[in-house]
Amino acid sequence: MFRSSLMQRLWRSLTRRKLERARRELSLADGRKPVRRPRRGAALESLEPGGVTRGASREGGRRPRGRKVLEQLALDLGPERPRWKTSRLVEASAHRERILEYLEFARRFYPELDGICIRVGLAQKRGVLGWGSLDPEHPGVWVRPRQLQLFTIAHEFTHLLQARSLVPRGERQCDLWALARSPLLIDSAPNYLRMPRALRRGRPTNDQAHTLCAAARVAIAAREAGDRRYLARFEASLAESFGGGSRS
Repeated sequence: MFRSSLMQRLWRSLTRRKLERARRELSLADGRKPVRRPRRGAALESLEPGGVTRGASREGGRRPRGRKVLEQLALDLGPERPRWKTSRLVEASAHRERILEYLEFARRFYPELDGICIRVGLAQKRGVLGWGSLDPEHPGVWVRPRQLQLFTIAHEFTHLLQARSLVPRGERQCDLWALARSPLLIDSAPNYLRMPRALRRGRPTNDQAHTLCAAARVAIAAREAGDRRYLARFEASLAESFGGGSRS
């Protein structure tokens, strides 16, 4: 009995193997890849909760591509350009720190000079308080350390704007545009415009500085409106406000 049942199982396994081999041979003869029965474990792994296969949840059976992450670019613009280039005389001067302090304060009111390296030297010619370069390729100012004045520096900075055609040329025009910058820069009277004697007696007061700045801005606006005698009208308005006795 036991022997007969064993023979039957062997016969069935042999028959099953022969059938699978015959199927593979037929599929190879037709040029098709033989189809194998999936393993039970693989079939279970391909199922997701709810009985839906993983491949069925994707369009076209393709695996979606992930977003490509780009590396962040670092913009290296190089070292910052220096604001000043001091001469050897300035570097050796005992007034170097005070000179740079005055220059830095006045430069706050000249945003047109941002990004420009300005050469700084000492004015050595007798009777010259300052000098400004009119060469736009080589901007520079020269000052006298023992007679530093904010308005003198503002006047020389305005020369640098004249070199860039931002201000009309001329010393009187330079004085006028320097006055219009800010009352905080007016610590002395202009040298090229006619000023009443009341404004040439020492340092201008706070009220006088505000009056000069406001009158200069009115004169510049008149020029933009087409007034060609704006400088003469400016000097006349000051003579009227502070009394006569004006001199150049």
